[in-house]
Amino acid sequence: MDPMAGMGMPAMPMAMPGAPAAPPTNQKQIKIPLSNLGLILADAGVELKIMEQLEDGEQDIANKIWIQYGGEEDGNVDEGKRGKRTDNEEASDEEIKATNKTRWERLPSGQNLEDLEITLDDFVNAVKFLSYGFAKNKSKEQGAAPGGGMPGMASRKLDNMVKLAHNLDLLGMYSVADRIL
Repeated sequence: MDPMAGMGMPAMPMAMPGAPAAPPTNQKQIKIPLSNLGLILADAGVELKIMEQLEDGEQDIANKIWIQYGGEEDGNVDEGKRGKRTDNEEASDEEIKATNKTRWERLPSGQNLEDLEITLDDFVNAVKFLSYGFAKNKSKEQGAAPGGGMPGMASRKLDNMVKLAHNLDLLGMYSVADRIL
């Protein structure tokens, strides 16, 4: 069983040996309504953004994702940007391509970020905690003894998500922490 499935995080598809590599993309194919912060961050490819754009800063990364999913630059939510996905059917590949520039349409039907009780601060805190976790894991990898092995990607993702939820609990953001787990 995929440990990420219980947290609303999609599994990463594995390529077959000898098969041509898929073109690199930060788009994870999430075909259900993005009803929580974890799903939105996974859909946005936050891990890749952090690794590739960390020089932009966590705040800028969070702002870009916030705007993609219906937020405004001033931290408010654009009331007109509402989701269109329904629970009773998975999104098609065509819908995923069609909503690449209008990602707020991937939210549950008729809902926006405010309806989901997700704020810009939630995005910023999540990106900060994830980037801290990645930096910490990177330092552990560099300091590891040869032959010690490296934990699997799913194990690291699970650890990062648990750490993120724990830190959100410490900040009193219980509902956000619950959405991640």
